[in-house]
Amino acid sequence: MTDQGKFARFLISLSAVIVAGCALTVTIKVMNTDTEAFYPPRLLDQEAVERQAAVTARGPKNPSRDGVECPAAMEAKEGNEFNCKVWIDYNQKTVTVKVIDDQGRLSMQAS
Repeated sequence: MTDQGKFARFLISLSAVIVAGCALTVTIKVMNTDTEAFYPPRLLDQEAVERQAAVTARGPKNPSRDGVECPAAMEAKEGNEFNCKVWIDYNQKTVTVKVIDDQGRLSMQAS
């Protein structure tokens, strides 16, 4: 009977070591997980950006989004820059949009 008791204690000890190793492996995997995958990037409202680009290029009397093309997915990340195209009659103006902060404040310049 003592051989069976020794074997049972050995088996219990071995299984405890294996469980501890698995727990350590899972902990390391979780700690190395990229959290950006859980939080998708914040995007700017395309319609609002297009309206603001229209006002910048055409003036406040014509805020229509007709003839305005901006990128589809504009990330609200400080320092990002992109261009919108604004048609005024048969002429095209480029509005350079710069994201000032991650709250979505923008700076626009028409050229």
